[in-house]
Amino acid sequence: MNSLGKKILDLMGGENNIIKLTYCATRLRPTFKSYDLVKVDEIKKLDGVVGVVDDKNRFQIIIGTNVESIYNQIIDNSNINSEKKVDILIEDDLKLEESKQGILDRFISFVVSVFRPLLPLFAGSGLIRGFTILAIELGILERGSTTDIILTSAATSVFSILSILVAMSTAKQLKCSMPIAAAIMAAVSMPGFLNLMNGNPGTVVSLFGLPVPVFEYSGQVIPPILLVFVQSKIENKLKKVLPSSLHLVAIPTILIITMIPLLTVVIGPVGNYISIGIAKFVEVITSWNNIITGAIVGGIWNILIMFGVHWAPNTTVIIPQISTTGSSPLIAYGATANFGMAGAAFAIFLKSKDKKLKNFSVSSIMSVFLSGIVEPAIYGLGVPFKTPLIAGCLGAAMGGAFMGAFNVVGYAFVFGGLTTIPAFAGPTLWAYCIGLAIAFFGGMILTLLLGWKEENKVKGEIDE
Repeated sequence: MNSLGKKILDLMGGENNIIKLTYCATRLRPTFKSYDLVKVDEIKKLDGVVGVVDDKNRFQIIIGTNVESIYNQIIDNSNINSEKKVDILIEDDLKLEESKQGILDRFISFVVSVFRPLLPLFAGSGLIRGFTILAIELGILERGSTTDIILTSAATSVFSILSILVAMSTAKQLKCSMPIAAAIMAAVSMPGFLNLMNGNPGTVVSLFGLPVPVFEYSGQVIPPILLVFVQSKIENKLKKVLPSSLHLVAIPTILIITMIPLLTVVIGPVGNYISIGIAKFVEVITSWNNIITGAIVGGIWNILIMFGVHWAPNTTVIIPQISTTGSSPLIAYGATANFGMAGAAFAIFLKSKDKKLKNFSVSSIMSVFLSGIVEPAIYGLGVPFKTPLIAGCLGAAMGGAFMGAFNVVGYAFVFGGLTTIPAFAGPTLWAYCIGLAIAFFGGMILTLLLGWKEENKVKGEIDE
């Protein structure tokens, strides 16, 4: 294997230096035993590597939309992430590595790993819902028709079982039983349990004499994560104390009979109140002044992406907001960041005399337009040249402010691009499109006005 994956693996110190390797939409996220063995500068120079987030506690290699292919090249030709590899890792090394990471870094890495498998579902269902709404708005499809009902069911099904999907994905990351996690979470999604509410969320019923506030958990993400965290601790203890001959029957029985009361009495209500608190906070902020909120979110979103911390608001705010209310203004504001950077890239394409730089600018723009991926523009143009990043953020702030003025919302969790516009189909679709245009041309014009120095170009990100 002489592929990009092989080259990256060697420059990371080989498979014996890698404790764990994950990936998100555009980045490889390795965890190292020794950072000193990693040849950062040489990784940056590789053809196919857009950039590197060089932080000893949070190391990321930005690849682009083909990151999964590179990940598979590495995994298929090594023992990284295999059960054998995990079993032979020295426990002290793992504890040492975790102690080096900040709580926020570990949280974000965990969240990315949990939600990454669900992203295709969000994108696919979002586009189906968007096209359905668009067809109704254009008079092509009759609202309430059987076709509308079936397509809407297909598009919203992911949110009706979201808590179960999150529980399963969390269980996979925490190395405990996925079926048991799904079964426990499904118990509080059954019609019989939901009927206990009598239409009033928070209605208190009794379980073994214990008070149980009844809530709708199907579209929530925090309760299943908390549930599986506790499950993993209990399950691991049971595996150590019970004879292996009893594992098949005893562990599921004990987990279900203990976790259901814990979920309904403690974990579920606590997670629900956390979700409600976050939702209320967002509601207060957005209702206070949508224009300012749109400008702030649009303006800082690329900075969040640059440091890889954008998944925190994505998973704790935007996805739960869409699953519970059916829409979110923040997903629209965040989309302006992509178009602000695309506009900055277009300015570089127009003015630069460097052929390779012009070609890279075009590929960065197409990455945004076709897939909603902005990292190539950020790391290949924004970070090296500085001013395009500033201009892109300011353009996005203007676009976000415009969207806020007209209360624009998105109806699905998608990355902002031309291909995902149907996910914003509704009464404010026109304002969404204009907001994107403002961000694009704002980023372009400001980049042209501010200029940039091509000698600041980072060798390896474009030249090689």
